[in-house]
Amino acid sequence: MKKLILWVVVLLYAQFTFAQTARLQVIHNSPTPTVDVYANGDLLLDDFAFRTATPFVEVPAGVELTLGIALGSSTSAEEALVNIPVTLEADKNYIAVANGIVGGNPDFELAVTDIGRTMAEEAGNINLLFFHGSPDAPEVDITLTDGTVLFDNVSFGNFSSDYLSVPAATYGLAVTPAEDNSTVVAAYEGAFDFWKGNTAVVFASGFLSGDAPAFEPWVALSNGGTFPLKAMGATEETMMAKLQVIHNSPTPTVDIYVNGGLLLDNFAFRTATPYVDVPAGVELNIGVALANSTSADDILVNFPVTLEDGQNYIAVANGIVGGDPGFNIEVTDIGRTMASESGNIDLLFFHGSPDAPEVDITLIDGTVLFDNVSYGDFAAGYLSVPAAAYDLAVTPAMDNSTVVAAYKSDFDFWKGNTAVVFASGFLSGDVPAFEPWVALSNGGTFPLAALEGEMANRNIDFEVYPNVTDNTTTLVEVKLEEAQNVEIFVIDLVGNLLSAQNFGDLQEGTQQLNLDLTGLQPGTYLIQMRTRNAIGTKKLQLIRN
Repeated sequence: MKKLILWVVVLLYAQFTFAQTARLQVIHNSPTPTVDVYANGDLLLDDFAFRTATPFVEVPAGVELTLGIALGSSTSAEEALVNIPVTLEADKNYIAVANGIVGGNPDFELAVTDIGRTMAEEAGNINLLFFHGSPDAPEVDITLTDGTVLFDNVSFGNFSSDYLSVPAATYGLAVTPAEDNSTVVAAYEGAFDFWKGNTAVVFASGFLSGDAPAFEPWVALSNGGTFPLKAMGATEETMMAKLQVIHNSPTPTVDIYVNGGLLLDNFAFRTATPYVDVPAGVELNIGVALANSTSADDILVNFPVTLEDGQNYIAVANGIVGGDPGFNIEVTDIGRTMASESGNIDLLFFHGSPDAPEVDITLIDGTVLFDNVSYGDFAAGYLSVPAAAYDLAVTPAMDNSTVVAAYKSDFDFWKGNTAVVFASGFLSGDVPAFEPWVALSNGGTFPLAALEGEMANRNIDFEVYPNVTDNTTTLVEVKLEEAQNVEIFVIDLVGNLLSAQNFGDLQEGTQQLNLDLTGLQPGTYLIQMRTRNAIGTKKLQLIRN
């Protein structure tokens, strides 16, 4: 079974332990390789990739948090390359941007502002904040293409002085030197129609000099989705197709080459491109190399494809380079850039979890949405549904009564558009753990939120006693309304799954179970019980004499 989604546990931790909380979003804008982030010695963010973000989550306030930054392969907080102490004030919204270069120039820093917003001030608007994170770019302005200044005189490492509240629409944006708005460094299209009533951070990223990674403005939505702004002024070939690429291989960050030219630099796991125009009617040789490659000579594997004119394609990088199952690029030509009905969202499912069996995706009530999808396959077609919030379940293909995991999907904001839901990670609990992710047609990606919190409202009535103990076992008592399988998980306060114990099919009525605590260090833990259709969480304090 998968481990508990990290941010759900952080939220539980804050609610159980601290009376005061703040809300925090973290954006990774340091071109340093993928990093691990520790908080007071505990792993907080595992394999946090460049140009990805967290949603706003509740964190403890009024206490000093020491944030340690280590390379993605770290095994403990002792490997942190830099430690940053922060103390947050209760009830404020913070945005923290990891910026600069670990061990390089300019130095790595955590730029923090307390003016964050989780919702727009007006329902029909979007509220935008700008952050300058391009190390070699001068002080800049962000303007409309007609010269109207939106964000004025922002230097590297700084946020704009405040949010800009504008109608949620599509804008032509330009990056200019701060004192010369007539000189346009680059122009981009910012499409914010879908994000009405919400907030986002536009952040300058990469190197203006042309060094890798190249300069690009990116957007971090308040729900944690990120995507690059679309460059304006590109010319189209006579025969063109549209292609979206999704990186679902847990292999390290990769470079993608097409016919020997670099297409995607430092393309990170669980990120995606928007639909982009690519040549059709000619063979494209797609080559995959490890990140920071220097040329097409470093390519590890090649995939020849020929796209048809006018077709929309989705390509998913899947499997493991040099591993089992082997790396592959799965391609479908049924992609859609817009929903079939203006009030709907059109969803496609891709099964990319290497050790998961053939699965169905259902509503919680058992209604099957995507049927019998095997690893490496797309669903047979899109599902067009009203753009709303849905509670989804992952089940074995032939047993919809067994819910592997349940998630909340909120698609209200994406009306008229399309997205791919893709199963990712390992169901066995290996790293990276199983999670369903969403790739929006504009390139934004984010994980679906686990339903543990909502399911806990349909709480399993169980007790842990003693809940303060120095023993190697403790007693768990539960009253079951019907016969069903019971599993108990021991989880630390930052979300690491330490123990999974399956007690099998138990009979209706009161059951007493001995929970094994062998090998656990002194500390406070979450004891989580799961049955087929409900979940509950209790605290346990373990002491050692």
